[in-house]
Amino acid sequence: MASPFFTFKEYLKYRSVALNAHDLHSPFVFELYNEVIRKRAKVQESALRKLRQKITRSDLTVDFQDPKTGGNHRSTVKKLSRRVASSHSFSYFLFKLINHQKYHTVLEAGTSIGLNTLYMAQSVASSVWTLEGSPQIAKIAKRHFEKLGLSHIHQVIGDVRDTFVSTLSASQPALIFLDADHRSDTIAFYLDAIRKHSPDTQCIIVHDIYWSQDMKNSWSAIVKNPAYPLTIDIFQAGIIFPHHPIKKQHFVLKF
Repeated sequence: MASPFFTFKEYLKYRSVALNAHDLHSPFVFELYNEVIRKRAKVQESALRKLRQKITRSDLTVDFQDPKTGGNHRSTVKKLSRRVASSHSFSYFLFKLINHQKYHTVLEAGTSIGLNTLYMAQSVASSVWTLEGSPQIAKIAKRHFEKLGLSHIHQVIGDVRDTFVSTLSASQPALIFLDADHRSDTIAFYLDAIRKHSPDTQCIIVHDIYWSQDMKNSWSAIVKNPAYPLTIDIFQAGIIFPHHPIKKQHFVLKF
């Protein structure tokens, strides 16, 4: 369960140790920090912000069932986006990372209303696969995709743990963004599936690593795992490069 007080305390800790470009001695991480985390292009970013505003200001009402709890809910898209949507800065980071690393196939676990999906679909990625457990919310996202004519977005609807392995095997993504279920056992399930069914995946992003103590513990175990040579903490997410050719290193970067 999300714990805002826990997340705030962890943010204060993060800010006290996070590094900027002057502290980085790894050429790869230095370039990633400057070209992906810090770099901004005004025209490009403005277009993505306008796209975001069209979606997050919608008063369309949606009735949906929470796939994890089974509870029934009613909300406008505007209110739902305030509760579940990533910040523009983080969505823009995904866009820039895909472009910088030239990841052409992407898999997202957790579509929600489709904001991060849309940002990633505007990148160089030629194929974006996205999984969503709620048919009602997936329908909202699909409406956005169709309005923009984004035929390279492939939606898979159903319990994400049930659809993850088959979609992973079919898509063989270069980048995987995990944002469907913020529980350590689910993260472990995802990572095990990736090792077995998509061993060439180049980058894995775990969203909301400070969502709860359970998620923090999960991220700490990933950082310590020698199977992942390069891990990066930007607070909103943890980034894993499973095949990076360096001795085991971990960085906490200002975002």
